[in-house]
Amino acid sequence: MSDSSATVTAVLAEKPSVARDIARVLGAAKKGDGFLHGNGYVVTWAVGHLVSLAQPHEMRPEWKQWRLDLLPMLPGDWPLVVYEKTKDQFEVVRKILNSPRVAQVVCATDAGREGELIFRYIYGAALCDKPVNRLWISSMTADAIRKGFEKLQPGSAYDGLADAAHGRSRADWLVGMNLSRAYSLVYNEEISVGRVQTPTLAMVVERELTLRQFVSEEYIEVIAKFEGLAERKKETYSGTWFRPRGDQGNEKETQAKLSRLAADGEEAKQIVERARTGAVTIESVKSETQRAQPPLLYDLTELQRHANRLFGFTAQETLTYAQALYERHKLISYPRTDSRHLSSDVAATVSQIANVIVPQYPQMVAEGTGTRPLSKRYVDDSKVSDHHAILPNAVNPGKLNLSPQERKIYDLVCRRFLMMWHEDHLQAVTTVITAITNPGQDGTEPVVDRYRTSGTLVQQMGWKVLDPVPEKRKKGGKTQAWGRRPRGPRSSRCC
Repeated sequence: MSDSSATVTAVLAEKPSVARDIARVLGAAKKGDGFLHGNGYVVTWAVGHLVSLAQPHEMRPEWKQWRLDLLPMLPGDWPLVVYEKTKDQFEVVRKILNSPRVAQVVCATDAGREGELIFRYIYGAALCDKPVNRLWISSMTADAIRKGFEKLQPGSAYDGLADAAHGRSRADWLVGMNLSRAYSLVYNEEISVGRVQTPTLAMVVERELTLRQFVSEEYIEVIAKFEGLAERKKETYSGTWFRPRGDQGNEKETQAKLSRLAADGEEAKQIVERARTGAVTIESVKSETQRAQPPLLYDLTELQRHANRLFGFTAQETLTYAQALYERHKLISYPRTDSRHLSSDVAATVSQIANVIVPQYPQMVAEGTGTRPLSKRYVDDSKVSDHHAILPNAVNPGKLNLSPQERKIYDLVCRRFLMMWHEDHLQAVTTVITAITNPGQDGTEPVVDRYRTSGTLVQQMGWKVLDPVPEKRKKGGKTQAWGRRPRGPRSSRCC
């Protein structure tokens, strides 16, 4: 810091890259050892977590021993310790926070529960008592940072979030420290138990066991080819035989299951023989319009699911690319959100975003994009807590050096944004039931076999004009579309 005796404001960011962005906006251009300063500010940073809860033996010496009679370990208080590998940067931060020249502190860690915990632990371990204001932003653009500093809130406004963060951290400690020791001692091997990791692992194992125990069963479908019927003389179409509900079936069975026949082929042969001799009529033709609304905006989970389905990205890979788009490239809003809606104040800014995004998608944009008011389907203050849904920022990607993976994630976010102004996707689904009737024998009722034929016709593309197509990926040496359905069962074609 300079030699001036004027008081300054200390700003603590979560990462060096974020600190540099903030310092650039604030005019703190002078470099120090572990901080930037100037224009009445000193901006410093953590490197993720600098401080953690103490280990058991650091709380009570006897807890260093792994013994069942010492469990459960229930701390009366929760002392903090500084990580050895980051103690130098912590010391820089501690000195700045407690400097007599610092009049106030701005918490500029990530706007979420984990970011709040990082700041509160550092602030507590540094024994700082300066007044705190909170910077809460969802975008790392210069304009967002500037506006965020204009609307700083007292740190006390986020005490509830801090309580939740402390509760989560202490729950992790209690479960991990106690149950890891208990299971390790009982089973005489080192076992790690975690509040999140253990139930997650249990779900993975349960799913894996289900897959291993699955036994595939062959079945047959009977498919008939119809042509020259009175109602449809010029048409040729195929239909799949199906079993009426209630005939060895129930209401919960899917249409696919009702079409399956035993793999020995005996019943299928009988159906085929009846098809060759029976009278054919079209029993019913039903047409209905199916309507699909544009999807909601992305939260992190939905973005991860969609990127996995389209590109095969893991959840961590998608988060890494999204975080880079947020922090380094300033192209999207805060990605670690659990909301798929916008607040009314954010919705008022979408026209600026649209002005930048629309030119990137020629002939795919609906009329009124960015100017037509959004419905409550997308704008709902009651469904936005810490952060709104993921949005592109009003920043032109231009010549930014994006990786192919980052570009794919950015493209998904932009397309989902533009879909909000599109019409519904409409398609007409026509189902034809064709009956083949054979007279009964010896006065019995006629035997009627029914075949289902379905077809769709797109009436209005709507938002699906922007729907991305899954990539083709190599599997087993062969190229196949990601997410393509496996080859179907054996079929008997009769006529």
